[in-house]
Amino acid sequence: MGAQIAGGLLTFLGGTAVSAINYAINRWTLRNRPDSLASMSIVRQILSVAYFATVYVLRDSLPWDMVPLLVGAAVGLTIPNILFSMRLAKKNDALNRNPREGEEENE
Repeated sequence: MGAQIAGGLLTFLGGTAVSAINYAINRWTLRNRPDSLASMSIVRQILSVAYFATVYVLRDSLPWDMVPLLVGAAVGLTIPNILFSMRLAKKNDALNRNPREGEEENE
C-alpha cells in the first residue's frame, strides 16, 4: 500500500510541476502579450494532456499500479492549477486597480 501511495505522490508532484509551468506561461503572457492569452491556452492544454498521456503510456514500465498513478497525475494537474489561477487572478486584479501596485507585486 505504501508503494502505491509513493507512485501517486510522484505523479502528483509531476502534475504540480506541469501546473507551475502553465502558471509561468500564463504570467508571462499576461505581462508581455495579453492579447494572445487565448491562443496560449492551447499550449497549456497540450502540456497537461502530454503529461497525463506520458503517465498512462509509462504505466507498465513503472513499478506501481495504474490507478494511483493516474489519480495522482489528475489531482496534481487540477488542484495546483486552481491555486495558481487564483493567485494569477489576484495579481491581475491588483494590476487593473492600481498599475503601480501590480508592478510591485510582479517583481
